[in-house]
Amino acid sequence: MPNLLIVDDEETTRNSLSELVPWSEWGIAEVRTAENGVTALKLAQHYRPAILLADIRMPKMNGIELAQRIRDLYPACEIVFLSGFADKAYLKSAIQLQAVDYLDKPVEMEQLKQVFLGIVKRLASAVGTKGDIAFLRQEIVVDLICKKGDLTDWIARASPDMLQLRGGGRYRVYALTLHWALAAAEEERTVWKHSMLNRFNQADAFPGTRMIAGFVGDNCLVVAAEATIQRGGEEKGAAEGEAEGEELAWLMLTALLDVCPAGACSISAGCSDMTPRTDAFAGLYKTALTAARRHFYHGDSRVYMPIAATAGYSFDFDKSGYAGFKRMLREAAAQDVIDYVRRLSADIARSADPDTNKIRNLFFNHLRILFEATMQWDEANAGDENETTYMWREIDTRATLEELTRFLLAHVEMTLQKPAANGVDKIDEIKRYIDHHYASNQISIQSIADHTHLSQTYLCALFKKATGRTVNDYITALRIEKAKALLLDRGKKLYEITADVGLIDTNYFSTLFKKYTGMTPSDYRTKSFHEA
Repeated sequence: MPNLLIVDDEETTRNSLSELVPWSEWGIAEVRTAENGVTALKLAQHYRPAILLADIRMPKMNGIELAQRIRDLYPACEIVFLSGFADKAYLKSAIQLQAVDYLDKPVEMEQLKQVFLGIVKRLASAVGTKGDIAFLRQEIVVDLICKKGDLTDWIARASPDMLQLRGGGRYRVYALTLHWALAAAEEERTVWKHSMLNRFNQADAFPGTRMIAGFVGDNCLVVAAEATIQRGGEEKGAAEGEAEGEELAWLMLTALLDVCPAGACSISAGCSDMTPRTDAFAGLYKTALTAARRHFYHGDSRVYMPIAATAGYSFDFDKSGYAGFKRMLREAAAQDVIDYVRRLSADIARSADPDTNKIRNLFFNHLRILFEATMQWDEANAGDENETTYMWREIDTRATLEELTRFLLAHVEMTLQKPAANGVDKIDEIKRYIDHHYASNQISIQSIADHTHLSQTYLCALFKKATGRTVNDYITALRIEKAKALLLDRGKKLYEITADVGLIDTNYFSTLFKKYTGMTPSDYRTKSFHEA
């Protein structure tokens, strides 16, 4: 049964549609609501609506724009528009989007029923179309990899069009790991991932290859493929089979790089061994993923073939070394600290420890100690839990050991070698940027960091050290002060003031306003008029 997303900025309409309509009787499995297009788009990235019922005229993002964005994510999504206005321009856009219907407010129950019964019937008959095939193939991949399912069971249940893999062959798994740039927004990633999946589910996507593909987790596209084991009636040798596997991995890697815009994502491909077993895909995936993760030491945009396990290659860091690093920051010259980081990186590279999460944690701890010693930054009293998150995120988005090393060295140089006056100049630059952009809902730590050419981590630490408050707190306090002035205008509606200070959700704005002033926006407006 399909699900439904209702989007309307009028609370009465939204609640009436969600609570008073017998959706389950009409074949709708689940209904969710959103008060505006921006909120709806965020929800849709996880909810994956089969049907969108949206008001056309809404603040910030109208229904047409929302529908266009939803269609980018889910091309098969059925769209129904609501409107209290007869607007030819909107009707034309609705036609171009191939909307199912266009309902006038107030909505008549019988008309709504007929529209949705028709949609549900059409969706039920559409199972097996391209969009459904891509989704179901992903479900098969997840079952084979994560639940250790057996391909034989799926062959018995699925049609040849749905599942190209057949029994009696030899199989190989490819893991294509995605390393997103920090600037790649979540909604952009979702669109690109859908494009990648659609590319791999095109008919004869890689000529002569029988395969299925799907994402396992957020950042790994997994392909289960049937290897060609014969040539001219004779079985291929191991070397020839491996060369074929590597060639296909390169084709897959190139296809993904073509989909993703330059600079948004780096990608590495790992390839497993072959096996005739139909219940061994989980093990093949582990082998392929381990191979792909060698990019940490050798670079991305490459194909990595499986190698024999090597016993005992582990980088062991004595935790007393953290105390030594802290002492070095207090007592040693900047160049000594730089040399230490370079030696540490070289030792890690020689070990080629496959536990890259352990290595990332080691770099995180060094960065944390650096800020504690030089910026008076304290994780326990940072004032904003997001500030630690920024540090983790920036560590995590460095795809290779070389990138992590450059990142840590850059912060050592900034904190130990830059003159204090430069820090004052940067604080002024940060404040000017916020003063000019607080009214935009796109302002973020990332946008400020990009403008000032600082990392998010250093930006937060520097600002907190200089001002005693977090960047987010400074932005919010400024917005509240601007909102106070706007509330003195009786003609200004609350949702307009919310938008004018760079926020989207009126309820969130009211909660924030009360937190900072001790009263609701309405109470503040009333009090101000009485005092005047």
